[in-house]
This record gives sequence, structure tokens and C-alpha cells, in this order.
Amino acid sequence: MIQLPPSKSIGARFMVATYFAGTLPADPIFEDNDDLLVIQRALLEVFSDEEPIDYGDSPIDVGASGTALRFVTAVCASSPGADYVITGSPRLMARPMYPLVNLLKEAGAGIETLGVNGEGPYRVKGDNLQGGEFSIRGDKSSQFISAVMLVSPLWEKGLKLYFTTPLVSRPYIEMTARLMQKFGIKVEFNDTMVTVEKGSYSAPKDFSVEADWSAASFFYEACALGAKDIELGHLTPPMESLQGDSVTDEIFQRLGVMSEFTKEGALLKYTGEKPEYLEVDFRDCPDLVLPYAVACLCSEVKFKFTGVSHLRLKESDRIQSLMEEAAKLGFKLEASDNEIHWDGEKIEAEANPVIETHDDHRVAMAFAMTALTRGEIRIAHPEVVEKSFIDFWNQIENIGLNCQLEDDIMIVKK
Repeated sequence: MIQLPPSKSIGARFMVATYFAGTLPADPIFEDNDDLLVIQRALLEVFSDEEPIDYGDSPIDVGASGTALRFVTAVCASSPGADYVITGSPRLMARPMYPLVNLLKEAGAGIETLGVNGEGPYRVKGDNLQGGEFSIRGDKSSQFISAVMLVSPLWEKGLKLYFTTPLVSRPYIEMTARLMQKFGIKVEFNDTMVTVEKGSYSAPKDFSVEADWSAASFFYEACALGAKDIELGHLTPPMESLQGDSVTDEIFQRLGVMSEFTKEGALLKYTGEKPEYLEVDFRDCPDLVLPYAVACLCSEVKFKFTGVSHLRLKESDRIQSLMEEAAKLGFKLEASDNEIHWDGEKIEAEANPVIETHDDHRVAMAFAMTALTRGEIRIAHPEVVEKSFIDFWNQIENIGLNCQLEDDIMIVKK
């Protein structure tokens, strides 16, 4: 049985909520997910007991974790007396933060950008923020919205946040609202705005963080590529899950993967049925694009994916990463700002390709599964999977793959 990591999305929100509820433990609680460990360490650095630590120019380093950067920045800005420099990897510091930074500044936070052209690191001076009515684009990162939602119960007037453009990744904002409600916060959310009342977080007794549906998607991909009867432990059924990526079950049915849910988790079976062509809108579930695209390519299912523009702002430019690495396997993809498609065109494949991971955990995991159809694949810098799934290389051996590390290249064989 595959042991999946905890949901990174739920876990990150859970730790912010428990931090404000006063129940965030000092010992690591998500040891199989590096991003969650980074967030926990950063939150624990923000306050020691009840006294704020003035870090000044001694930074809190969140590494490559975009979630940690956004959530910890918002927490710091809403912590009276705080004074921190928040930094991370060069790629992370170059990623856009202005929608969140500008909103927090408008709410009264003192935030100074220390990099060139408004890029990070960020010096954050916290205060008692007044809150009130604000607006933000809905087609940028949903984590900007979630970060503000999570801290706004501390604001004197709470939050009314209007979306000036249609939402992307809507399920992640729904997840934030539902988790906050479980912690006793009054939240109302619709397609045009979110309202959060001033209040106090109170940790529920029976809350547990689900297994990660985003991680599960790579095993759905494996099943679509011929792996037999995969068991995924403790995976919450889609109708009960807080995670938008539970749509994995629905979209992989179109590639012939069927799920049976039990108290122990899910059993995946491949029916052998597949279409010639698929169209899918990934606006609400962008993290599923890579495993789904690779599954389609290796199954020779032509496709058009829309709602993918935000992929250029992830750990890598995932559209470009997908096109470059797929080309090594002999697939020629086309892309525009918000669309990726493959019309079946092939080019000469490399004889012994090495997949570059582009510092992106999902690139590594998606292409690792191609060993099921190719017999062998080589993945450079395999340690990138630690961002979300530390035990990935051990777990895929449970589906009949053998992994051997040689000179920072993981050789995956069937």
C-alpha cells in the first residue's frame, strides 16, 4: 500500500490556524513534507513563548516554499511589534508578491522590498491592522487571498475582500474558508467576495490533515500507464475531501482509471479504455496538469488543456518545463498563454534521456512514471521531491519500479 504524505495545502492552513489558536507544537508534525516543515519552523521563529523576537536583519529563510513566503509574510504583518526579514531562494524571491504586499500595506502593515524591481527579500514590521474593505485580482495566486483570509480574524474590522477578476484555483479558497470555519471563524465566500469576521481561533478536537490528493495524482498517472491495482492509504473520498485536487478521481476516469474507496483508502484499477482526444480545463486544479499531460502523452491520447497560464509562475515555468522534457521523449507540444495542446506530432526521441527537474518536485514525479512504458527513465536532481513527498522514491517501488541513485541522477526501471 502506498503511504501518501499529508496534504500540503491543508497542512499549511492548519499550522497557521493552530499557531493563532496557541496549539502549534514545537516538535515536527509533518516530517514527510519539506514545505510543511519549513512553514512550521518559520511560524515557530516568529514568536518565542509570548515575546516577539526582533530578527531585524537576521532573516527567516523559507527556502523555495512559496506557500511559506505568502503565509508567513501575512502572519508577520499581523503580529504587533514584529520586525523580520523574510527571504528564500533566488527563484522564489523573483516570483510576484505585489498583490499580497500591496494589500497588506493598504491594511496598515509596514513592508519594505529589499530586492531590485520590487522583489524580495521582504522586511516586515507587524502591527494591529485595522482591516476593512479591500479588492484584489482573482486571477493571480489564490494563496494571496488565502493568506489574507487566515490572518484577517485578528484585524479590528475583519475583512471584506472583493475580487476584481474571475477566480482561479477557487477550490483552494474554499478549502481555506472551510478550515477556518472548523476553527470557529465566521467566513462567507462566493464568486465575487469573501467576508471574514473578527474572532479567535479555537482548535477543534477531531481535526486531522488528509492525505494529499496532489501526490495521489501521480499514482493515478501510474495506473493509467499500466501499473496494476494500486492501493493508496488513507485517501479521503472526493465527496468528503477539503481538497480541490480530489477532482483527480474524476478526470482520470477519462483515461480509464477507476477508484474504489474503503476505510483504508482507495484501490485504483485500470480498465484499459482510453479516448483518442481529451479537452480539460485546469483553471481550478493546476497542480494536476503535469501528471495528466504525461499520462496522455505516454498513452498517445491527443489533448488540449486550458486554464494553465498560472503554471508559468510555479516552482518552474511548468509549461516550458513540460514541453522541454516531453521533447526528449519524442513528443512535440504546442502552447500559448493559457493553453497546451498535443495533436499527436512526434519528433526524434533522445536515446538515453535525462529529465531535468527545473527545481520542481512535480516535474520529477510526473516523468518518473514514464518508466512504466519506457522501461527506464533517468531523473536529474531527484531530491527536489522532498518539497512535498520526501518518501516518493521509496513508495514508487511498491508499484513495481526500481530506483537507484547514481551521481545525483535517479535511474528508475520497471
